[in-house]
Amino acid sequence: MKYFVRIWILSLFTLIASKPASAFPEMVRKGYPNCVTCHVSPAGGGVLTDYGREISKDVLATWSAEKENGVAEGLVTLPEVLKLGGDIRRLQTYSNTPSYKAGRWFLMQANVEAAVVTEKITVDASADYDIGNPDNKSDDKWTSRRHFISGQISDEASVRVGRFQKNYGLGVADHTVQIRRGIGWDEGTETYNAEFNYIAETFSVAATYVDGRPDDKTENSEKGVALAGTYFVDPSYKMGLSFFRGKSTSDHTEKTVFGPNWALGWKKLAYWLGEFDILKLKPETSVGTTGFVSFNKVGYEIFRGADIYLVHETKKADNSSKYLDFIGYGPGFQWSPRPHFIFTGQWQKQLRPSDNKPRTIDSAYFVAQYAI
Repeated sequence: MKYFVRIWILSLFTLIASKPASAFPEMVRKGYPNCVTCHVSPAGGGVLTDYGREISKDVLATWSAEKENGVAEGLVTLPEVLKLGGDIRRLQTYSNTPSYKAGRWFLMQANVEAAVVTEKITVDASADYDIGNPDNKSDDKWTSRRHFISGQISDEASVRVGRFQKNYGLGVADHTVQIRRGIGWDEGTETYNAEFNYIAETFSVAATYVDGRPDDKTENSEKGVALAGTYFVDPSYKMGLSFFRGKSTSDHTEKTVFGPNWALGWKKLAYWLGEFDILKLKPETSVGTTGFVSFNKVGYEIFRGADIYLVHETKKADNSSKYLDFIGYGPGFQWSPRPHFIFTGQWQKQLRPSDNKPRTIDSAYFVAQYAI
């Protein structure tokens, strides 16, 4: 326990010095069910619109000053059509297993992203510093995980072509959760896609053709089709249903994923994010399996810019097996003291299989982020 406390105290002071931050995917509680309200991308994430930057100051930050939410603390003025984003994240991890305790502090992500936005056309591209193995700097490299061109057909309809994550489910920012990593859609699995979006006042639909990684035949990726639909019950409640069917390019495993998701807000203070997916896998040379993954997160704003939450997630790849592959649950917090800065900490009690028997471990992390 003393080791754990020392890690967190050291991390806190180091992270304050390195200036972190980000955005809230739980904005449905504030009456913003659509990602395009604040982001250039119709599926959310990445570069903010001008309105999104105002929200980061007036709604998400505890304290702020005039123009502080602008690029480089408002010191840089960009042309109207140019939007700039990007961030730097540092991560402290901690694991306590029956056989060892371990902690690590390292650079998790560094990237810059720019978008040229006109009335009809948007061009967006990121430059990402791929860390690879944190213990081996020789595999670090620069890449572009997201780049696309989108065109506005009408006020509601748009098309997008390029490299990005498929539009599926909640699309939460934490790529380590079971509804992302547990399905095989971790950070770095972005594919080249052609996507159609229709976003109306009370509903939205998205259809995506997933073409894998034609630029890199050595990369294991997926080809297939993703469909997603969302109904906005009111600005603080939305229910969705998603479907994906595809095949991996390396071992030709067929994958089918489908299920509901929801984001429910209450009095602009509390929220409940949830997703449940059926996962079917059919390898080319063996028997297929049917399982599931689930994710639930319930949070409450204790004061402006500061949330506490509880998270619970599960995975069972094969319903015929005796044990779940993963159970994780525990508390967390998220605090944005000022625009551009965010601190997130989470602890989980996790049950994982070991020799066909579950084992319990403590897993915690502390993330600090500075957003451009």
